[in-house]
Amino acid sequence: MQSATVLPTDVLILADGIVAKELLRKIAQNYVHTNRYFVVYQDSSIKLEKEHQNIFFYRFDPTSFVKLSALFHHRFSEVVIVLANKIDTLASFENVRKLDSSVNIVVLDRWNLPFEGKNFIRLNANEILANRVADHLPNIPVTAQNVGLGQGEIMEVLVPFGSAYVYRHIGSIEQKNWRIAAIYRNNRLLLPSASLMIYPNDLLLLVGEPDVLKEVFKSIKQEVGQFPMPFGINSYLFIDMELLDLKSLKHLVLGAVYVHKKFKDRKLFIRIINPTDFAFLHFIKQYDSDSIEVTIDYYKVDPYQRIEEDIKRAKIGLFITHSTMFEKRVFRKFLYRFSIPVLSISQKSFEELKEVGIVLGRNKDLEKISSIIFDIAIQLKLTLKLFQYMQEETNREVIDHFENLANIFSKPITIKKTKLNPIRYIQQYEKNILIIYPFNEKVAKARVWNIFSTDAEALFFKLKQYHQIFIPEL
Repeated sequence: MQSATVLPTDVLILADGIVAKELLRKIAQNYVHTNRYFVVYQDSSIKLEKEHQNIFFYRFDPTSFVKLSALFHHRFSEVVIVLANKIDTLASFENVRKLDSSVNIVVLDRWNLPFEGKNFIRLNANEILANRVADHLPNIPVTAQNVGLGQGEIMEVLVPFGSAYVYRHIGSIEQKNWRIAAIYRNNRLLLPSASLMIYPNDLLLLVGEPDVLKEVFKSIKQEVGQFPMPFGINSYLFIDMELLDLKSLKHLVLGAVYVHKKFKDRKLFIRIINPTDFAFLHFIKQYDSDSIEVTIDYYKVDPYQRIEEDIKRAKIGLFITHSTMFEKRVFRKFLYRFSIPVLSISQKSFEELKEVGIVLGRNKDLEKISSIIFDIAIQLKLTLKLFQYMQEETNREVIDHFENLANIFSKPITIKKTKLNPIRYIQQYEKNILIIYPFNEKVAKARVWNIFSTDAEALFFKLKQYHQIFIPEL
């Protein structure tokens, strides 16, 4: 099964009391890298002594609607309410529901409070403690947490809004070596059937091989439309004005701005070295804004050192350059070190793109980046086409894998079988297509004069007239 990375999500925690303090300690010890946590507290003893990069503290009354609303510019996947006071718990629940009627709320309830509505999970503190004690009494059935081998063969997964599993019928999901055993929805148990549809905030009870379930968990949690995550949160365009003419420079900027508007990067950083044309500098400064940062080095700098500094500083998830730059072997090998995707822009128009193209071969690296490929196609609203050489026995498992993902992501694909070499076919018959490759050593070390190679990645330069994206393995 496709190995995917669980994307970090934002969680709001309204915290007060001993239980909340213990919860934060546990998060800091075990789960601090899994999500970003925004903690609202009043009691100073709640705050952790050691600072953590993904835990942010805000000291104010959690029942304050005005102060709480200021945090909701974040898109919270879940809100957790663990407060020691009955009235504060109920008031905070109502405020959160007013601010976001669809967010899932997990609330610790010690008083049997009269919560109403949907999309919430009530954790009855007294019942949890009683059940835990009952687990140790003779002749009493144990709870689900202690059923089975205890090796991870039983798992609960909360389905996020952007999951590829949302609004899918259970019968349409391939379940090999695992099964959806039950669905919990609005505090009700639903037994699965082929026609039963999965909705956001459903809690799935999964049973299967532990290693398989780990991958299923990742695929459920992975939200489409997040690229350049999980590689980074921003895009980066590097321009050396001495290497390109004015027309190519403007085209490069327009292409970078176009994909920045399409992708979910937070910011586009544009770095310019060796400025030679004031008209172009005037042209590019018009894009300087809150979401696009333009920086010009007027003095000589080491381009490789500057790029490395920027990538590390700005959490870059997509590097953008011109095809003539990426064709340079030294530059490719340098970029390969950072394990981030690279967009190589050609002279073609981005607005006229219609397809994402993949050249199939025996290389299973395509499976490792397949979910990212679908993410890119979905965000750019392009169809996906796989090119297969009829005289080559392409690994059937790769095609099956892409067809399975096409069903999961509800993104149809076309498989073009051609008697011509796929690269030659694309050159002759395709015009408005974006080519995606794995960014592996074959790409990094490819020599343009090595025309006898049989690897599609090593021959990427033969399709340099098209826009190309190179995706490293996660």
